[in-house]
Amino acid sequence: MATACLAAGDVYAQWYAGVALGGNASRDVIVESRSNDRASVCDEYVNPRALTVPGCTAQDRGAGDGWLAPFDPGAGFSAEAELGFRVSSRFRLAVVYGRNATDFDQTVSSTDATGADFDKISNELSIGEETLGDVTSDEVQIVAYRDWPNGTRWTPYAGFGVAASRTRMDFSWVWARSADPADIATGLDQPKADEIRRNLAGTVSVGRRKLSDAMIGYALVAGIDRELSENVSVGLKAQWKRFEAFESGAYEGDLLRSHPPNLRLDGSEAVSAWSRTGDTGRFSALVTIRYAMP
Repeated sequence: MATACLAAGDVYAQWYAGVALGGNASRDVIVESRSNDRASVCDEYVNPRALTVPGCTAQDRGAGDGWLAPFDPGAGFSAEAELGFRVSSRFRLAVVYGRNATDFDQTVSSTDATGADFDKISNELSIGEETLGDVTSDEVQIVAYRDWPNGTRWTPYAGFGVAASRTRMDFSWVWARSADPADIATGLDQPKADEIRRNLAGTVSVGRRKLSDAMIGYALVAGIDRELSENVSVGLKAQWKRFEAFESGAYEGDLLRSHPPNLRLDGSEAVSAWSRTGDTGRFSALVTIRYAMP
């Protein structure tokens, strides 16, 4: 920066603007999901006598159900625009807008099922997969920087900031049962067991949704600038961001067991799912350009 060589006690109030471009890498992401589905024998499309089965009209839909989808780290692109104010030769404050796109493009098997989902994933599904595509975010940070000016054109710095993020996750899933009724264990204790098994064999539950959430977090920043002229500097910046858990709102699939995503023939008892992940850490490395306003 233009003030890199000022003496330690100097005060130099000055506005500056900057841009940064670079890449990012995430940590592992485990997506935890749950739904308010009922056991398949409670589905009228599958079992014509669903309403006579004990528990199929109880209020605790989806109680104890859930499953996981573990994804490897992703990587992508980051860009930032910054407007700051230099309070002194050592300290500055800035507002930073960031746009991040992290690509995962991974399909993994659903795992660690509990409740009614255990039998589906463990015994009957020929395919039980979930896909995480791209995760994009628009973020605003307020950052306080501490510079270490010296007798050279190089100025190292560190910073800490609070951040708000609007994050969107491209998420999809395919659960497909075996096409052979003999592989279906569901409904063996029901009066219409053979019909239930035939109705379930070969069915799919599928969907693709853009899940979103607003989150609060923090940023740790370190970097170094090199002064090119009185007003222009370039540099390198590394930062770590971490946000609170991502919690999606309720969403429905496109098909539930090859029929509309509800449990009743009259269209009632729509089935929704919710997904979350606490793995929101992301590392970024960026090239920066700053212009100190005269």
